[in-house]
Amino acid sequence: MQLWFPFVTLGATVISGFLVESMARPCISGFPPLRRCLLNALLTGAQYGAWLALCGTPVLAAVLTTALTLCLVIGSNIKLSILGEPMLFCDVVAARSFLQHPKFYLFSIPLSGRIAVVGGMIALPVMLVVFFTPALLPHIAGGCLLIAGMLGLWAIPATRWVPTPDAQHDIGRLGLPGSLFLYWRCWRHEIAMQPEAAPPVTPSGKPAYDIVIVIQCESFARPGDLMAQQAHDPARIPVLPALTRAETMASHWGTLHVSGFGAYTMRTEYGVLFGQEESMLGFRAYDPFLTAGRDTALSLPAIMGKAGYDCTFVHPHDLRFYARAQLMPACGFSHIVGEEAFPHTARPGMPYVEDMALAQEIGAVAAKAKGPAFIYAVTMENHGPWPATGPNGPQTAFDHYLRHLRNSDRMLGTLTDMLSQMGKKGLLVFFGDHRPSIPGMIIPTPQRGTPYVVIPVGTGTPAAPMKQDLTPAQLHHLILRNTLGGYAG
Repeated sequence: MQLWFPFVTLGATVISGFLVESMARPCISGFPPLRRCLLNALLTGAQYGAWLALCGTPVLAAVLTTALTLCLVIGSNIKLSILGEPMLFCDVVAARSFLQHPKFYLFSIPLSGRIAVVGGMIALPVMLVVFFTPALLPHIAGGCLLIAGMLGLWAIPATRWVPTPDAQHDIGRLGLPGSLFLYWRCWRHEIAMQPEAAPPVTPSGKPAYDIVIVIQCESFARPGDLMAQQAHDPARIPVLPALTRAETMASHWGTLHVSGFGAYTMRTEYGVLFGQEESMLGFRAYDPFLTAGRDTALSLPAIMGKAGYDCTFVHPHDLRFYARAQLMPACGFSHIVGEEAFPHTARPGMPYVEDMALAQEIGAVAAKAKGPAFIYAVTMENHGPWPATGPNGPQTAFDHYLRHLRNSDRMLGTLTDMLSQMGKKGLLVFFGDHRPSIPGMIIPTPQRGTPYVVIPVGTGTPAAPMKQDLTPAQLHHLILRNTLGGYAG
């Protein structure tokens, strides 16, 4: 093999990679910015060098580099159409979750894409073995290209090129691979600049309630908000009687302004648990649970636990998601109730633990409480994907979603009655974590709010319900103001 051949192949790979990458949405018109061209060239060169160092075959290195870029672009475009966001640097964390629970992710990939993914995973090691070249020179050349590309990438002043996060804008400005790389670097920079854990918060009040229950309800949204996208007869919009009643009983109710659509439960959960606005988190806002371990002193259980509440976290699913198994005890939850407490056999119409079963478990925990108790529960019943069978798959999926939504509403009514019948002073907070994504029926829009209610029970004459739209972080502080007498946060 001629010494020049790997470098000629590299040039062709850079050009083809740029053409493939230009298909990433949102697209830009006109000639791409110089920074985008430079990032594409360096990232393509580094990846090509890595493959060449591994296999020693320039053509195979070029094919694998271009194929990987194509997969990245297709995946980002699919994600943008379903969830309203392009691929993010923190999405690589989902790779581990994909292996643990592939059904969460496979439903969003077309059948042809699933076949391609499985076929590619099988073909990759075969090609690396079959086309491996023992000649030393190509491997050395690949290693040199990899090092040169990485040095060039590391020389880029990431925080100057991307001072603030704006993923969709930066894809046009920096390209998809370039924005992923620079966002990752900026995220690491923020972590390095703030290595200290958050200082503990000393609560200024004492428990104001005997029982406080907070329900983070999966994909809970008002049907009218969802069906506004279609030409439906208003009279046919499903009614949620428990939510309607709860809003008349609530001290506060309204819309919770969540940022995610169809996913990113952890953003809403982080805001409610830790009380930090996404606008203050910088690049951490895309997945705040990755660094939540440093913020445990700010969490609801940490503050309420110091005030005298016994804190329990309940989630009828795998606690490895978002590292809840480690994070929740660190936050101050003294008791963790996971999926092992819920005997459940998955079936097509009910793959996850029913919300009513969760309500019964919460009631049992509350009944056993000897003193002030705080229970935070995350539901699972209405988690997608929803079965989309038959000729009208999207409508079928939406019908399944609505059936589960009614069960979530029943859970809200059951918990309200249960708390009222305990003869204790209680507070029930209920909110949706995000709207559902059902391709063909419910697609991403700028309006992403979900309902929330704050219902005091056993407090005497209830105050007139106050309609107030909140962010998840503002709901955090509202909970503390309600549950800790004298709290001024």
